[in-house]
Order: sequence, then C-alpha cells, then structure tokens
Amino acid sequence: MIRFFGLMLAALGWGMAAPVLANPQLAAIPGARANMEVLETERFRAAAFSYDHAVTIALPASYGVLPDKTYPVLWVLDDPLMTRMAVSTVDLLVSGNMMPEVIVIGVGSPSEEGLAGVGKRIVEFSPPGEGFGPPGLAGETMRQIVPLPEYPHRADEFLGFLIDELRPQLAQRYRFSGEHVLHGHSLGGMLGGYALFSRPGAFDKMILGSPAMANIDDAVFKAEGRFAAENEALPATLYIGAGGTEGNEWFLNVGSILTGTSRFVERLRLRGYEGLDLHSQFYTGEDHYTVAPRVMLDGLRYLYREEAAEIGSTWPQRP
Repeated sequence: MIRFFGLMLAALGWGMAAPVLANPQLAAIPGARANMEVLETERFRAAAFSYDHAVTIALPASYGVLPDKTYPVLWVLDDPLMTRMAVSTVDLLVSGNMMPEVIVIGVGSPSEEGLAGVGKRIVEFSPPGEGFGPPGLAGETMRQIVPLPEYPHRADEFLGFLIDELRPQLAQRYRFSGEHVLHGHSLGGMLGGYALFSRPGAFDKMILGSPAMANIDDAVFKAEGRFAAENEALPATLYIGAGGTEGNEWFLNVGSILTGTSRFVERLRLRGYEGLDLHSQFYTGEDHYTVAPRVMLDGLRYLYREEAAEIGSTWPQRP
C-alpha cells in the first residue's frame, strides 16, 4: 500500500518519478503512451477491384517502446463508421486490464465518399447467391420496397483482398502475433458468417453484431451446410450480439435481422462443432445502432476473458 500511494503522489507531480499504478499493462512500461496511436488513413488498391479501399491502422500504446513485442490484430469492417469506436473501446478495456493490447486495422470506403461509398458494402459483403433479401415473405417484401437490379456478389473477392493481399503487406510493416480477430456489424456480420465457412481458419476469433445472416436467400446458411457436410471441427471463438428492440423496426424485420441471428446461433449449437467457442447475447432496449458499441465492448471482454484474468485487476487489493 505504501508503494501504491507513492505512485499516486508521483502522478500528482509531488516529486516522485515512478509511473502511476492505474494500469500495470502500460504503467510498468517506460515511455508507453496512454492510448493507441492512430495513423493517417491510407488507400490500397485490391487486384479484384477498380477502386481504392481506405485502411486505418491504430498501434498499441506500447508499440513504440517494445520493439520485440508482437500483437494480435483486430480487423474492423466499415472503416469510416466503426474504426474509431473500436479504438476507443480497446483503449478503455486495456486501461482497465480487461484485455491485452492489440493492433486495430479498419478497412472500408474512404470517408470522403460519404455514405454512398459505404453503400459499396452491399456488393463487397454479399456471398455468392441470388438477389439481396432473405428467403420467404421477408424477401418478397424486400424486392417490392428495394427493387435492386442484378449486381455482382463479391464477398469472395473482398475476403481475398483482406486475407491474401492486405494482410501479408501489412505483416511486413507491423508486428503481427499471428492471431486475427474480425469485427463486422449488420452486413459486415453476414460477411463474417460467410468467412467462417468459406475461409475457415483465416480468423481465430470474431465479433458479429446484428448480422444480416439470412440475406442473399440464406447464402450463409447454405455455406454452413456445405461446410458441415465435410467438417466436424470449427476451431474459433465467436461472439454474436443483437438489439432486442430491432424487432420493433419494420425494415429490420424485412431484413430478418433477429430471426436470422437466432437461427444462426441455433444452427451452430446444434452442429456442435469441435473447437467452437460460441457466446450470444440479445440486448434489451438496444436497437440496430445503439447495440453496436455494446457488442464491441462485451465481445472483446468475452474473447479475452482468460487473458484479462491473467493480467489481473487495476485496483489495489486488500493487504
């Protein structure tokens, strides 16, 4: 306790040179930042696409002073909408010793393109299949209110860019540990579900928020069926969340958000894949937007619960 109070006095500038004992992960590392370093957004041109993708990278607070340390990577879809939320969430949890430090990489459309640029996700996140909507009455309603023309379904090309092109390029520049986590919300969650079966092993962990799992006429479920026919194991840790009030929004029923999410969880539970660690949560009082930070926060806490237990509490313990 004497050491603790001495460190607290140092934080107040009372002449002591020791770091504050508010976060042993960072306070014990001389020169570490208080938060992540967000680098200037870059643009990358994928071989399969005729336009650039924006990539925003945030390095851990200790990255600059621990040159031999490697870090897990959290890949965040929809860069202009989700990356800043991811960085602030990681900063908060790291400061509370609730997860280890990670590199955050957001990938999406350039922010300057506005929401029209974000709309390209419909093409990029769509697995092979027909149309855009879910099966049944929801799909019929979708076709009436959103009569999309035929469009290319390019999820395979986008995953190829993410995994086979961008990842190796950035691995040469930054110190990846080899563990990769994918975060996707809504259509991004659908892409994550598809990647789970079309690119098994590419991501060790996933956080999927309000995923549009039933879209493209159950394309993700069809991919899971093909996968299950040849595989009994699916080693991955998966956190899935959705907002309980999403069912009160008419268009989200058209998109089968809640039913698609629950069916996906049920399907994986019933399969009983070897090595799959799955946790789901439906949040009372949260909608499609307000649930996003909840899913990110709780998802990271779940994925790194064991590491957090090893790191221990930030608070002084009873002597």
